[in-house]
Amino acid sequence: MTVTHQLSGATPDPDVAPIRVMLVDDSVVARSIFARVLGQHKHIEIVCEAPDSDIALEHLEHKDVDIILLDIEMPKRSGLDALPDILDKSNGARVLVVSAFAEENGPAALNALSLGACDTLAKPGRSGFSGRFSEILIDKVVRLGRTARQHNRSEAVVTAKLAVEYQQIVRPKCIAIGASTGGIPPIYEIIRNLDPALDCPIFITQHLPDAFMHFFARQLGGLTDRQVSVATAQEPVQNGHIYIAPGDAHLVCRRERHGVILDRLEEFTESRYCPSVDAMFQSLARIYGAGCLGIVFSGMGNDGASGAEDIIEAGGTTLVQDVETSVVWGMPGAVAKGGFASAILAPHEMTDLLGRIAKTA
Repeated sequence: MTVTHQLSGATPDPDVAPIRVMLVDDSVVARSIFARVLGQHKHIEIVCEAPDSDIALEHLEHKDVDIILLDIEMPKRSGLDALPDILDKSNGARVLVVSAFAEENGPAALNALSLGACDTLAKPGRSGFSGRFSEILIDKVVRLGRTARQHNRSEAVVTAKLAVEYQQIVRPKCIAIGASTGGIPPIYEIIRNLDPALDCPIFITQHLPDAFMHFFARQLGGLTDRQVSVATAQEPVQNGHIYIAPGDAHLVCRRERHGVILDRLEEFTESRYCPSVDAMFQSLARIYGAGCLGIVFSGMGNDGASGAEDIIEAGGTTLVQDVETSVVWGMPGAVAKGGFASAILAPHEMTDLLGRIAKTA
């Protein structure tokens, strides 16, 4: 995913207490560098450090943190192996995986995201910790810290769940899913449990770097009997297939005489995101109309809000993830606050709803 924004100096300061950070890395050198870099920011506080996952879990028994910087390769137990337990004990803290493997080993970084990490960052060599890396690290910690605080506040405009009966939903002719930070686990849950009887094409725009997309498609393909591929321009759309947006273009479709065809949109000026959920939703609403079912999962920003309006205006349906199960309620919250959510549900509730729809004639 590419997002245009300024780093460091343009990052808004949190208007709350300092962002509490725990460092989990077996390297004393790395921990000291992270502490020094993050300690420069007046709104970041290093609460504790851990040389391995077991000690990190012990800290979480009696310390509250907002952000956990987690290495992958560590003695005793890898960061990936411990990640589910860390999230379970973290009381809502965001995990940022900082590891050399985050760049050198694409599947490891994607595995981290699929297990619930909010973001990843490649750890540079010793000579590369200053400059750009420091700016990016501070930026990620501040942004994730702010979303953690906002998630726990009761100021959300929409807090009550909206439910919808399956009888009110037209059997979809396509399912379009948009997600960003924290969106991979619910995507996996929906695809893994989706009733085979609901065999319409599925389109997914997940904010990820282009290099990750084929790994993402491969992991998704291991969860289902449906065909999964990164979308290719000029390819005919088929039932029973899942099409994933490439990381360097927008996934759109067009209708031709013999059916719906995939297309690749290089520019979409209405969004700063690439790939854009809005671009995909807008395109599919135009083609499938009332048969378009849009789903917006966890993610920062507001990508999908404008496209959700297009789906609703076309007579379609939009489901958004609820506050409680979202890592970041930015994208689903933008749809809900705009009044374009047909229902606000947890992922398992969406799965149940789709299962009931699949059993209708």
